[in-house]
Amino acid sequence: MNFANHVDFAARNGPTRPAVGDANGLRTYEELARETDRMANALERLGVEPGEWVAICLQNRLELLSTYLGAMKRGAIPVPINTQFSDQQIEYILETSDVSVLVTDEQWAAVATTVDSPVTVDGSVGDRFDRLLEESEDEYELRPRRSDEIAEVLFTSGTTGRPKGVQHTHGNLEANAQGIRKHMEWTRHEVGLTVCQCFHVTGLNVTTTPLLVAEAENRLLPEWDPEAALAAIETHRVTYSFLTPGMIIDLLGFERADRYDLSALERVGVGGSPMPSERLDDAERLLGCPVLEGYGMTETTPLAAFNPATGERRKPGSVGPPAREVIELRIEDLETGTPVSPGERGELLWRGDTVAPGYVQFQRARQRYVERDGTTWLRSGDIGWLDEDGYLHIVDRREDMFTTGCANVFPREIEKTLYQIDRVVEAAVIDVTDDLSGALVTAVIERDGTDLTAERVKAECRANLDDHEVPQRIEFVDDIPRTATGKIDRVQLRGSF
Repeated sequence: MNFANHVDFAARNGPTRPAVGDANGLRTYEELARETDRMANALERLGVEPGEWVAICLQNRLELLSTYLGAMKRGAIPVPINTQFSDQQIEYILETSDVSVLVTDEQWAAVATTVDSPVTVDGSVGDRFDRLLEESEDEYELRPRRSDEIAEVLFTSGTTGRPKGVQHTHGNLEANAQGIRKHMEWTRHEVGLTVCQCFHVTGLNVTTTPLLVAEAENRLLPEWDPEAALAAIETHRVTYSFLTPGMIIDLLGFERADRYDLSALERVGVGGSPMPSERLDDAERLLGCPVLEGYGMTETTPLAAFNPATGERRKPGSVGPPAREVIELRIEDLETGTPVSPGERGELLWRGDTVAPGYVQFQRARQRYVERDGTTWLRSGDIGWLDEDGYLHIVDRREDMFTTGCANVFPREIEKTLYQIDRVVEAAVIDVTDDLSGALVTAVIERDGTDLTAERVKAECRANLDDHEVPQRIEFVDDIPRTATGKIDRVQLRGSF
């Protein structure tokens, strides 16, 4: 089934119900269905054929979602592009599948001129978005798609090389959205706030597409701003939002946070990178609701594991049980590749309904998709373990693990100790190579005030960590850099020291 059918289902079931809004307006489901029909007609008029890519380079706004769903209705493949990519990275994506249509605005006007049919929301280059829709018919016969056909392509961050295009099928989107909707117990009365950008799986497939399936209301925040997020929660009586750990830390550090009425919030999801468990209690006191940590990746659409929505069953420090109704987990030994026993660490491998079939042009497919006993599994690159209750715990990224002497160092485990130290706002542990000593455990810390010293940090670590884990070098910084998706940018950090 074409996933875009859901906007028409919602328009039929509740035509006047609010669907999606941004800073410039609000669409009912009837209006959203009509606008996406017009976009499908416009794309057909521009020469877009079923199966072709339609690139979208916009911050969160109504035009992004109208283009995304309109392209799907046409049978084309929407490709949201990271708005923090360089012109060269965007051009690489446009060339990957010979994109002829790019929907964007004046910020990327120079890149837009490289495609046959640029469309801009401000009319800076090519067709003006609103005029293009005004000239299009408001009814469109949606193109049927099979569940195994590609529905969207999302590109990973590209921090360690060229961005990789992950292909999601219509079946992936359906399984992910239905799984999240059911897990969160959403009804059409939900009001969501999408603060993560929709070029990333967290903004698009943790909130936006599941809320569409739930026929609920979704509010789009154009960019992350703690005060704007708090104001939106209060104004729109938001019941759910999904945040990255960095966003939660920003909220905790926002002095006027307690002035906002957040009483409508029923729960908040957190993920995208490991959440310091030491900050969970503070976050729940501020937000006034359970904060549920989950786990996923672009290649799992992203539903893979989530703490239960029922508060008493969640387990702080864990990302929850695997979502076994849509996905299966295998944990294998880092050296031998054999399955490990419960409680033992290993690399996480996934297969199931939310696992993407592969990358564009099979980028790095050989390294990530492997055969085990005749079955194909996705290697995550994450290290974790299952406890006695079947809850998953993430240790670290395999690529972030490093060795000092003869011992493995897992940065996240050291970071947990750092977050327990008073005055530590944010922390990251990296390896910095020294010509004499080799890899040095280096703690990069953003602190509140100047009375926290390196000596005190080392003393706290010596009291709580093994000798090989104690940071040999402490660096205090004003801000720890993050990627466009809110993760700590360890590549940039390593290049800074």
